Amino acid sequence: MKTDVVIIGGGIVGCATAYYLAKRGVHVIVVEKNAGVGLEASGCNGGGVRQNGRKAMLPIAIESVRIWEELAKELESDLEYVQTGNINIAIDKETENALENEVTWEKDHGLNDVRMLSAKECHVIVPGLTNLAVAGKICSTDGVANPMLVSPAFAKAGRRLGVKFKLNSKVTSLLIQGLKVCGVQTDSEEIESDIVVNAAGPWAAQFSEQVGCTMPIFPGRSQLMITERLSHNSINLWVSVRGYGYMRPTSSKNLVLGTGGVQNDIFSRHIDWQIVKIQSEYWSSFFPWLNDVAIIRMCAAITEYTPDGYPYIGAVSGINGFYVAAAFHGEGFCTGPMVGKTIANLVLGEKPEVAIDPFHPNRFDQLIKEKKPIPEVVYPFDKMFKIPLDKTV
Repeated sequence: MKTDVVIIGGGIVGCATAYYLAKRGVHVIVVEKNAGVGLEASGCNGGGVRQNGRKAMLPIAIESVRIWEELAKELESDLEYVQTGNINIAIDKETENALENEVTWEKDHGLNDVRMLSAKECHVIVPGLTNLAVAGKICSTDGVANPMLVSPAFAKAGRRLGVKFKLNSKVTSLLIQGLKVCGVQTDSEEIESDIVVNAAGPWAAQFSEQVGCTMPIFPGRSQLMITERLSHNSINLWVSVRGYGYMRPTSSKNLVLGTGGVQNDIFSRHIDWQIVKIQSEYWSSFFPWLNDVAIIRMCAAITEYTPDGYPYIGAVSGINGFYVAAAFHGEGFCTGPMVGKTIANLVLGEKPEVAIDPFHPNRFDQLIKEKKPIPEVVYPFDKMFKIPLDKTV
């Protein structure tokens, strides 16, 4: 089988990349190991479409939000996207100072819809909040969407343009001739192509390693709690208590509660009840009325982390025809559309609309060549709560 481009991975980035390439007349095959697209972290996350709180990824997030504003219409699918706004709440002076510094930096870098809030304003915007809040920060153009709908919507729109999906198909290796990647070997067939895009998330490093590009990627696990439907939902925007996690409403009047990932060396999707207990206790201390709200289901997904906190985006050096978009630290949902568009630009030989230099796939090559230590990954949950967890189950 032959095609122009093979994409490894059917998450939001892989499906978005396929769609934007197909819009330009490129023949694309997406190879996905699961029975459907978006079944890993792309479909199991908080659904935040967030700009504030980002650093080098901010320009990509800003451009992504512009795409999100018209995306449902473009894909002809309901994504349950709403610009709810996003509030970060500080419960100590140190965090308040950090938020103030962020506001200044973000405004200097093009995010104009962000401002600080007093403790009184926080209580008005988020009813039922305890008096632990000392200040807040809000971005009015941030929002939410339903992650279970978005990758399938990109895939459906891509299929209309001719994208083919090989589901239940696992890529086992790259096809390489000299200094050129020329396709992939799956567990059932060879697929020849001019270009291969590695969008394999936590599993991306193994494919880049085959062309001599070492991309340190460390698996994590993030889990969500979903509440019963509330008769009166006073939470109508994304709420983060900085350093502890986030909560956001759904279109069905449930609440989704989440926190950062933990170390996950065995690529597990199990629910850790110790984390559930910790999350529940902290959220109830911030919002006492949650004590009377039932949790009806939970889910967990494998996320991925890098030593410097940045993803890998771009062409791999020293080899032709191989691109990477992976390792988004559980924060790739918002930026997925713009990352897909950016990879499509690169494949077509065009200059990206946003800067991607900080995310180069080969950026650790020199450290590895000189046998210098790679910076240690700090998992968000460990950083937040600083407690030992059982990381072997």
